[in-house]
Amino acid sequence: MARTWVILVLTLVTLGTLSACSEADPLTNSTDDLSSAMVEVALESDRMTEEIVLAELDAMGQTSRAATAIVVERSFSRTRTCPAGGELTVEGSIVRSFDSDTGVMEAQISGSRTRTDCAFVHGDSTITVNGGSMWEKFRRRIDGIPDGLQISSYSGSWVAVSSSGQERSCAFDYTVVRDPATHTRTVEGTMCQNRLHRRMGWNSTTGG
Repeated sequence: MARTWVILVLTLVTLGTLSACSEADPLTNSTDDLSSAMVEVALESDRMTEEIVLAELDAMGQTSRAATAIVVERSFSRTRTCPAGGELTVEGSIVRSFDSDTGVMEAQISGSRTRTDCAFVHGDSTITVNGGSMWEKFRRRIDGIPDGLQISSYSGSWVAVSSSGQERSCAFDYTVVRDPATHTRTVEGTMCQNRLHRRMGWNSTTGG
């Protein structure tokens, strides 16, 4: 009987441990609220950066069809207001090629991002972020429609402070892959020494 009780207790302890692990944030493998919030900040920052880049590509327009193929370069600097205040500044350069015979547009884009008191709402808390990062993107379209994997990569560091007083300073290095074939956006990499992984739906017709 005593042996039976020992087995039962060990089983309950094991189940309790597994249950606790399942509560860890699925994006970072961390139970830290601020770490979870920073992942959401990263995703929102990616969306804002993507909107700026797509606007710049659209501003470059469809190059004159008088030429079979042409390459155009452009530099830009844009500042956007963050969702809860502060600013996100995105600077970069674009090398864009367009082939009128095939309708293929390809663009290599790279630059930097700077967050200045850039604030985001996460649940009942507001997260304010300061810091910078470098980024690269590859975009390909055929007749204006995304074709193949659309890849973005980010690396840098930031300091995040929550309205509850938590503070975290850490580095990040992650890649965002948008797949028009599966209509998904997949995020992989590291943030605050935690593994970052998330896959979500993506509407290729609206970007973001």
